[in-house]
Amino acid sequence: MYIRSLRKPSPNKNVFKFASAKVSETIMCESSLEFDACFHHEYNENIKSFGSQPEGFYYHFGGKKLPYTPDAIIHFIDGTVKFHEYKPYSKTFDPIFRAKFLAKKEAAQSSGVDLILVTERQIRVNPILNNLKILHRYSGIYGLNSIQIELINFIRKAGKICVNDIALRQSLSPGETKSYLYSLIHKGLVKTNLNHDDLACNPAVWCIS
Repeated sequence: MYIRSLRKPSPNKNVFKFASAKVSETIMCESSLEFDACFHHEYNENIKSFGSQPEGFYYHFGGKKLPYTPDAIIHFIDGTVKFHEYKPYSKTFDPIFRAKFLAKKEAAQSSGVDLILVTERQIRVNPILNNLKILHRYSGIYGLNSIQIELINFIRKAGKICVNDIALRQSLSPGETKSYLYSLIHKGLVKTNLNHDDLACNPAVWCIS
């Protein structure tokens, strides 16, 4: 076992930094694809924590013992743990890559952890990825102000309602309303359909209680 460190300065590393409120630290990512995957992990309620470049392991390929470090480690609420490797979809057809990945997967499974191959077709799906990036902008806003408390009470009474209608009935600008609401969505106090509604437009929101 061994650990690679992306925090060590290197002119050959293009490191992306993801500030995670879920794990209370900055996740160092080696690619933009890995960086985009972090948004999904951050807002997946089934994921307890996640990290980049976990402790690596060795696998056998072509008669050699080779080192490998997964791109990410994911800890789920149910106690399961998975490794992720992120690759552009076009590169997954390469026969050597596929053979090496199978060897890595078998080595990971021997230690009780599954290794999952994830491509941009699973990560860069919109509107959800863009929605998660919008929510992440409000991750540093802590506490609730009086207007947000009033909005929560209003939405509870109104039921499912669109953002522009809330702005109109609360005498707020659309920009103000989105700022307040998206912070509430980030906190889990207000819900919206991130898979279908575009937060850049006029999504519907509701309270779960």
